[in-house]
Amino acid sequence: MFKTILVALDLEDSDHNRKILGAAKHIAEANGADVHLLTVVAAAPAVISQYLHENFEQMASGQAQTELERLGTELDLKSGKVSSSIRFGTVYDEVIAEAQHVQADLIITGSHKPNVTDYLIGSNASRVVRHAACSVLVVR
Repeated sequence: MFKTILVALDLEDSDHNRKILGAAKHIAEANGADVHLLTVVAAAPAVISQYLHENFEQMASGQAQTELERLGTELDLKSGKVSSSIRFGTVYDEVIAEAQHVQADLIITGSHKPNVTDYLIGSNASRVVRHAACSVLVVR
C-alpha cells in the first residue's frame, strides 16, 4: 500500500522520536516501503539571524545529518531502504515540500500536547494533515 514513507523528526525530542520511528519501522516492514527521514531546522527570526555564525546552516546540517544517519541505522531496515534530508524554513511547509519531492505516499510525524498557541494558530502536525497530498499518521 505504501511505497515511500516520509518520517518528519524533531531532533530535540528523542523520546518521541522512538515512538515515531517504531511506527515507521512497523509500517515500512509490512509494506516493503522505503523510509525517508527528514528534519527541519526552523528559520531564525531576522533579529537573531544577524548574530548567528556565518556558517550556521552548514554546521546545523552536519550535526543533523549525523543524527539522522544514526537514527536510520537504528531502524535496522534492509540496505538502501533508508534515506534522509535536512531542510531549513517553516516546518510544515518544508515537510509538505519534501513529501512532494520524494513522492511520499505516507507522512509520519509527531505531535505534542496542545497549548494555547496551538488552538490559536495550529500546530505543525495539524497543518501537515490539512495540506498534505498524501496520508498522514500523527504519533502522540
